[in-house]
Amino acid sequence: MTKRGLEISKQIKGKLSQDPTIFQVDIFHKNVKETLKRIFGGYDAIIGIMAAGIMIRSTCKLLSDKKQDPAIIVMDDAGEHVISLISGHLGGANNLTLKIAKLTNARPVITTSTDVHGYMSIDALAKKYYWEIKNLEKIVKFNKAILEGRKVEIKAPRKLKYLCDDPFFKKSYKLIKDGNKVVKAIMDKDELLIKPRKLVAGIGTRKGVSEKKIIEGLKRTLSFLDLPLGRIDALATGEMKKNEEGIIKTSKILRIPLKFVDLNSLRSKDTYSTSDFVKDRFGVGSICEAAALHVAGEGSRLIIRKTTFNGIAIAVAVSREKVLKSVQQNKTKQKEDH
Repeated sequence: MTKRGLEISKQIKGKLSQDPTIFQVDIFHKNVKETLKRIFGGYDAIIGIMAAGIMIRSTCKLLSDKKQDPAIIVMDDAGEHVISLISGHLGGANNLTLKIAKLTNARPVITTSTDVHGYMSIDALAKKYYWEIKNLEKIVKFNKAILEGRKVEIKAPRKLKYLCDDPFFKKSYKLIKDGNKVVKAIMDKDELLIKPRKLVAGIGTRKGVSEKKIIEGLKRTLSFLDLPLGRIDALATGEMKKNEEGIIKTSKILRIPLKFVDLNSLRSKDTYSTSDFVKDRFGVGSICEAAALHVAGEGSRLIIRKTTFNGIAIAVAVSREKVLKSVQQNKTKQKEDH
């Protein structure tokens, strides 16, 4: 809304565009109320460099519920405070607020009670690890129990043992490992039914890259979302890599299934990144992104775009959300409105 606000927005765009978990950043600078109405359903997050009151008045009639609303964040045009306003947990506004505060040296303002008191709410847990909660209406009751200092039991397969390494999880939850494939959060006689979505790491490498370097690359890539290796459900690569010992050994060491994707399937995927070298050699624009999307299934989306590390390219895709509304990634570049 102001020249100073526009300058801050350009700085934020430049920094966020370097983040492999961010796929598109657009700037709008005129007609706030009409612009918000027009773009509201097309973005995962909206950052307003304006007074909180203006944002509230401009979006109040657009809001639906926490399952569908985008993250809404406001920041003053001096760049001093950045405030998580709407969809702090499921929409990711709290985490994005912390990220922007770190990038701009602003002070983050987060008001959700669980975060303020150092607990991890059940919806924040689901957001971080890409879980779907089937009966969302019970979230408030579980979060209230967490705020009272009670630990919620999470019954889950042994594969989810990585949760025990999360200090915020350990403060609010108790993991009970069993042979059942169903994940449940239990508190008294109430249950939340949870379904982890499928996460697939797509891999492309130069010839002869070792499994040690590939595993190091996977860890580095997953660190962008603070995810452990154990959260990955499958590895994927192109069929032209079926004799790459490094990729095969990585699958065996990590005990994660490896899928080889044929060229036609790779070509069928609309990816964020393309490589002229890969296209000239194999006739496809992408290996890691396309393979990850194919194995994650129809309607899947990238959550980490192609990252490169010592001759390795890695991308991560997540399967389609069936319960929570997923805002489809809009790859069509929208015109900046100054």
